[in-house]
Amino acid sequence: MNAGGRHVERVGFGSGTMIAEGFGAVNLDDAKGAVETALDAGVRFFDTAHFYGSGRSELIVGEMLEGRRNQVRICTKGGVRYTDPTDLLTLVCDSSYDGLRAFIDESLIRLRTDHVDVYLLHQFDPSSTPEQQMENLARLQQDGLVEEIGFCNFGAEACRRALATGIPSVVEYSCSLLDRRYVNELTDAGSRGCTRITFGSFVHGLLSENFTADHEFDVDDWRGRSRRFGASGTSGNIFFAGDNFAKNIEVAAQLRTIAERYDLTLAAFVLALSVRQPESDIALYGCRNAKEVTDGLSGLEVLFKADDLEEVEAILEAAERPTENRLGLST
Repeated sequence: MNAGGRHVERVGFGSGTMIAEGFGAVNLDDAKGAVETALDAGVRFFDTAHFYGSGRSELIVGEMLEGRRNQVRICTKGGVRYTDPTDLLTLVCDSSYDGLRAFIDESLIRLRTDHVDVYLLHQFDPSSTPEQQMENLARLQQDGLVEEIGFCNFGAEACRRALATGIPSVVEYSCSLLDRRYVNELTDAGSRGCTRITFGSFVHGLLSENFTADHEFDVDDWRGRSRRFGASGTSGNIFFAGDNFAKNIEVAAQLRTIAERYDLTLAAFVLALSVRQPESDIALYGCRNAKEVTDGLSGLEVLFKADDLEEVEAILEAAERPTENRLGLST
């Protein structure tokens, strides 16, 4: 981590939490205000996906960016959908060209644009090879619908083979102060000249909200299912299941103590550190209202003392951070 400087150009607005199923209720006007505030604050990269909120995320992003399209880069994703939007375990994949073409056509209508700047396969499709999936994405590029293409959430072998095709120029993985599972894949992609988008900067709220060990999540919040049942159908499950929730809350408390030395909230401090991670070119942060947007960006210009950064490193080294990519490759 380096000491400081303005890094808003390395921040992206992540719209997965503002209206997607799984994080509890969200106010629509608040979500629109979050997008507008981020744009006015200088954020120029907006990340969304076909299945976030069954398309509602793209609808909001498209509405709020209309008329300012030439000022921003839009990234959306396809290739997966829920057969039951209320059940995260009903996700199905379709990475065929016809399937992807249907996904992108629907996304472009919602986003009110004739192309997107970045289009990603949302996760590995076990019914096809990594090579074929990249070739199908390339056809969308040839159709003039997308400028850059790539993938998210591929297992180690699938990532290696996809990158070896030379087709993708962008990858997206979870990477944060607590999540080190995909550092190898991000490093490999970076060495090949790919832009690396990282999500989960706040670790699904653990490093931004003031959770307590007895916190009760909304009934439709997947984090609550992780707490109650130890499983939720998400890659973030590992941070909330079993004893991990309490352990991560303690890490958050230690980091908050350092943040307060600079009159920053924990969220502002964490985002300022996240954009300085060497594995990330664009760090996404999810916000559900204008206040969260403004607060998150407030630490980007702060210069941190070397002693405090060393203390952060020590806290993180002592934490139980997952490091193994368990995403699979079955074909």
